[in-house]
Amino acid sequence: MSHQQNKQTKTKTTEQKKSIPEHLKGMTKEERRQYYQNLHSKKGKPQKKPQKQKQQKKTETNKGGSSVPEHLKGMTKEERRKYYQKQRELSGGQQQKNKKVQKKQAHNQKPKKMTKEERKKYYEQLNKQKQEQKKNWNQNYQQGKQKGQKSQDNKQKQKTQTKQKETQKKQPKTNKTQQLSDPRTRTLTSITSHISPFQQPTTKESGVEFSESVIHPLTIELSLKFSSGKIGGTTGRCVALLNLLKILIREVTVRARFSEDVVKMLNRNLDYLIKHRRFSYTMFSVIRTVKEWVSRVDSLEVKEAKIKICSQIDEFLRKHIYDAEEEITEIAWKKIKPGDVILVYANSRVIEKILKKAHQNEISFRVVVVDSRPMNEGKKLLKKLDNYGIKCSFCELNAISYIIKEVTKVFIGVAVILSNGSAVGRIGTAIVAMIAKRSRVPVIVCCPSFKLSKKVQLDSLVSNEHGDPKKVLTTKNSKSVKIQNLPSDMDVICLLWDVTPIKFISLVITEYGLLPPTSMQVLIREFKDF
Repeated sequence: MSHQQNKQTKTKTTEQKKSIPEHLKGMTKEERRQYYQNLHSKKGKPQKKPQKQKQQKKTETNKGGSSVPEHLKGMTKEERRKYYQKQRELSGGQQQKNKKVQKKQAHNQKPKKMTKEERKKYYEQLNKQKQEQKKNWNQNYQQGKQKGQKSQDNKQKQKTQTKQKETQKKQPKTNKTQQLSDPRTRTLTSITSHISPFQQPTTKESGVEFSESVIHPLTIELSLKFSSGKIGGTTGRCVALLNLLKILIREVTVRARFSEDVVKMLNRNLDYLIKHRRFSYTMFSVIRTVKEWVSRVDSLEVKEAKIKICSQIDEFLRKHIYDAEEEITEIAWKKIKPGDVILVYANSRVIEKILKKAHQNEISFRVVVVDSRPMNEGKKLLKKLDNYGIKCSFCELNAISYIIKEVTKVFIGVAVILSNGSAVGRIGTAIVAMIAKRSRVPVIVCCPSFKLSKKVQLDSLVSNEHGDPKKVLTTKNSKSVKIQNLPSDMDVICLLWDVTPIKFISLVITEYGLLPPTSMQVLIREFKDF
């Protein structure tokens, strides 16, 4: 029973799936098939056709002339193909093909053998062509070169003309004979052109007459000593300047106000000194302090004000120069030990006192004095040490690399210590310190506190001073060189100072004790009271 029921259910499902529409229920299968075929043909669905029909259609289209132009309808395929080839040849499309064919033919053909005469003619023609090319190239090159030279010459002429006009405006009118004979009028190099040249000390040059009472005669005398080098050290110049200021303040005549009259008189005399030689950093600071003292004394009477300022100057000399040098000697001579070989450069008052004090305390040591032209200050120190009975040896600056092997310590006196720790000293001190530092020899700088400055200088070309150029060219005993015979265009440079960087300095000794060079700025801020 179960099997029959399953068959009945299957037949029902198939009938449901193949549901026949009502208007086709009375038709047989064949009738329904024809009916559906007719429907499909009416809707326009594509039907598969044999290939013969397609070929027939193509021939019909060709015959009909829809794709073939009208003037070619009567031609066959071969005639049309020939017609199109002729058109391509006329338009140029066939030229490239012909070139390729010609290349292939030339490559396949064997080259013809040339005779000797033909080869000679061939090479002669090649040489002629090369020579003509070279001639044309040389002509073009020379023409361009001449044009470039003309343009450069015109530019140089314009530059020289502008420079000559500028120099004529700046320079005063002088005779040509004076320019050739006088070394002051010679131009300096571009590196040191901003530094004022050296000037010989003469009263005519400064425009001062002795009949006038504008400038004190002691200032004229002191200017001659400064410029000639009789008073050359920074401490000596500061002491002489302070003594001069003290005398000028005592002899000044006050008419309206004390501070104004004194400052005017000081400025006149100081301007006269600066014309002959430039002041150092310490001298500028000393002048500034004296002017401050003068400005604070207006409330007092004239005599009392003069006495007070002179007493302040004396106290400054005693405290910051004389007592400071004695304290430095007491600290520094203890650094000298028996058997030491001490190197000294140029001439310094403090170092002279240190060596003298160590010798008085019966310490056995030896001194090497290094000197250089044109100042030759080391010879003065050598004579003094020899009179004290100290063992000494002398050498020039160019031989320091040989003697530094024996040296144990280097003592140097400087003009100024800057706030960055570098020191300004006599020219050549930087070389001495550099060689000593490279040889691992300690470099000790001895300097009182009044030589400290708040300024910073990185090299020796920013601010410097020129010496007498004649001393560089000649010596006392030389007769071979004559300045008059030297060329007028030659520049003689004689710088007096150089800067020793902080990395070459091991220790600084002041009246406040032993200090590293890095602590100079602290010392300037806390202990400097002027």
